[in-house]
Amino acid sequence: MGNKLDDLPLFLTPMQLAQVTGEHVNSIRRGISEGRIPADKVNGRWRICRDKVFPNACGGEAHDGNEPGGMAVRS
Repeated sequence: MGNKLDDLPLFLTPMQLAQVTGEHVNSIRRGISEGRIPADKVNGRWRICRDKVFPNACGGEAHDGNEPGGMAVRS
């Protein structure tokens, strides 16, 4: 995995997100099941959109969490 956001695939597996963030994969899966990490099941496997998990790093407009599919960011 590279250090730049562009090096990451658009859709990550829980294991890939765990490697990028330094979290344990079970923490990622728990975050998905509790609704803290937005993810979709595709063919029975979780896929996490890179741009929803790292909205401020996308180079576009920052999301405030009030939009559909946006994540709220704690300070």
